[in-house]
Amino acid sequence: MLGQQLFNGVLLGATFALVALGFNLVVGAMDRLNFALGETAMVSAVVGAVLMETGLPFAVAFLAAIATGGLLAVIVYVASFRYVSDRFPTASILSSLGMGLVLTAVVVKVFGSDQRSVPDVLAGVDLDLGLFRVSGAQLVIIVLAALMTVGLYVFLDRTVWGTAIRGVSDDPTMVALLGVPVQRVILLTFTLSGVLAGAAGLLTGLAYHSVSPFDGFTSTLTALMVIVLGGLGSVTGGVIAALVIGVLQTLTVAYLSATLRDLIVFVLVGIVLLVRPQGLFGRNAGVLERV
Repeated sequence: MLGQQLFNGVLLGATFALVALGFNLVVGAMDRLNFALGETAMVSAVVGAVLMETGLPFAVAFLAAIATGGLLAVIVYVASFRYVSDRFPTASILSSLGMGLVLTAVVVKVFGSDQRSVPDVLAGVDLDLGLFRVSGAQLVIIVLAALMTVGLYVFLDRTVWGTAIRGVSDDPTMVALLGVPVQRVILLTFTLSGVLAGAAGLLTGLAYHSVSPFDGFTSTLTALMVIVLGGLGSVTGGVIAALVIGVLQTLTVAYLSATLRDLIVFVLVGIVLLVRPQGLFGRNAGVLERV
């Protein structure tokens, strides 16, 4: 049924949006891409899945996942960005790629290379809304993803630290002269990006009922397609692009072929790059925009 497939696509896009928002936060703060963010999401998902397998409630596993994501993002920042000279902009990118490989290797060494199942939550819940049905796990995913996205909007728009993040994104030199602790703001930005990635990792695992140590590259690639389509630094553009890609992938699998899922998205992204290189909603690359 089309309504069900559209809802499944929105659900998938909601998890894509969280990782893409994490990417956009870092791009806005440092004009750099953190290529270890996908692996950060993967490690967080594995940690959450392991805790759920031991019998701990989902709420505990979710909190552990976002805490793991935030901690790993800080580690990546210190190892790959903080002490890398601005004269070598590609060095931090390559270093973050290496950190991603290290994270994958550590997970494989500690937890093994097999997929881990993610236990279901609210298994007894099944809502029939007419056009589509919503399971308990889907309800948890859509509510948490929406809350975190709205929370990010409110944080960036209504808090002092959110204003500082947008200021650093716009002109770090000027805000430093005004007394804003730029390095602490950047550290906070990385932490937030890791929290979003950690949430996305576990929620995606909940949607697919499994998580693999090799999911990190897929998460990174999908997030890159989202931010290219929506526009670098655009928060709203990232959310809309994530939903579009999620729906497009779901409809492709449902009505065409699973083998065409990624191809169609690549073609769409390629067309956007040719017609509007800054993305559908991008205006100033490297500047964090709420719209």
